[in-house]
Amino acid sequence: MLSEQMIKAGAKLVERLDVDKSEVKSAFWLFFQEERLWKLIIASTLVASEGPRNFYKRVVSANQQADEEESVLSLNDISVTGVDHQIVQLLRLIGTGIGISGIRFSRNSINGVFIEDAYVYRSSI
Repeated sequence: MLSEQMIKAGAKLVERLDVDKSEVKSAFWLFFQEERLWKLIIASTLVASEGPRNFYKRVVSANQQADEEESVLSLNDISVTGVDHQIVQLLRLIGTGIGISGIRFSRNSINGVFIEDAYVYRSSI
């Protein structure tokens, strides 16, 4: 289940990545039905240019900047990808702009692809 704590922690992480100029173009929680788990997907143009390992270092650095009382997401709960990933391209149709939104997208299809559940912070490709 996607908890309020996870939603807040994800939003804070995206905010810190923005401060770090990480060029986050899309960020959303996605439910993977087969594994029955949620992953925070972060898409950036920097994943292609710097590589995923370096972008994960940005995530670790952003987590280290969190306040002591803040919840921090484990890297196990986060996936980074380039902006050309299929699900990122599909969710761009939601079009949130560059701010941080909170749009729940459940049991819907986009261009024939079924999305069980997603919580979108940003989709600005």
